[in-house]
Amino acid sequence: GPQVSNTQFERIMGYIASGQKDGATVHLGSKQIGREGYFIKPIIFILSRPKMVRLLLLHDHHIPNNFSEVVEQANDTSYRLAALVFTKDIDRAIRIAHTFEAGTAWINCSNQAEISMPFRGFMQSGIGRDLSEYGLENYMNVKAVQVNNGLQL
Repeated sequence: GPQVSNTQFERIMGYIASGQKDGATVHLGSKQIGREGYFIKPIIFILSRPKMVRLLLLHDHHIPNNFSEVVEQANDTSYRLAALVFTKDIDRAIRIAHTFEAGTAWINCSNQAEISMPFRGFMQSGIGRDLSEYGLENYMNVKAVQVNNGLQL
């Protein structure tokens, strides 16, 4: 898809080349779209080693060995827009969703907006909220006025 800058474009193209060099097979995509701009065709790798997943998806992080490491790694970022949890155990999914420090958590779905639920990110992933009554707070200033009704000063 579209990249924000040439730096980001080159970084992603570098990850693609590195994955191929390390033995990953490109099943689909990996090329620039057009000659202008920073557009990359969506890519699907067929990976043969976990190290490649770490390089391509998690950059310089390590692959977690247990649940607490997954949560620690997910929360160790300045960008916390959303978290997704996929499982058949809904009780566990709710517990997990509450451990992620993200503005929105989806369980067994993604990118489904509900008008009555606020949407926002935490930290560098957003200022204010969209949707719901919380979204209106960005457009309001609350002012308190107190009147003395009878007390003589």
